[in-house]
Amino acid sequence: MTGSCDSLVREHETIERVLDMLEARVRAVAEGAPIDTDYFTAAIGFVRHFADGLHHQKEEQVLFPALCAAGMSREAGPVAVMLYEHDLGRGHIRAMEAALTPAAGGDMAARRQLIREALAYVALLRAHIQKENMILFPLAERALDPASQERLLQQFAALEERERDRSQSQRDWVDSLTT
Repeated sequence: MTGSCDSLVREHETIERVLDMLEARVRAVAEGAPIDTDYFTAAIGFVRHFADGLHHQKEEQVLFPALCAAGMSREAGPVAVMLYEHDLGRGHIRAMEAALTPAAGGDMAARRQLIREALAYVALLRAHIQKENMILFPLAERALDPASQERLLQQFAALEERERDRSQSQRDWVDSLTT
């Protein structure tokens, strides 16, 4: 795909790498491995600052308003579903964070909650990314005229610049885990 949503697709690739690593860690915890609180804290930070930070800002503050201006509804249809799923994901992350310290301290109910919430988050985000990549982004490329797409690119670049240092540190963290 080429066009105004390319940076969002590339960000999805980074997010999917983290989802793969998170799922592997959570499955190990489910099999009895100790909880690496540093890893889980960093993963939650990645989600907050990169996935829900930079990436969802680009969607919620730039792409979705542009789609609504082009005639899509914010209350029903693809935009509404994406916003709903963003909120669901935030809930899973809050629940993971709340369970992390007690789970690491030996609380078995919290351990089960951490596992359940993390796996639910991974499943949600994988399906969410698939919907955006296969449905929403191609729809956006068709629905937005060239001038609107150019504005998107400019606004995305401005957000990327504003969040550059933090988003780069998050990308560096991901690279450190996979190299």
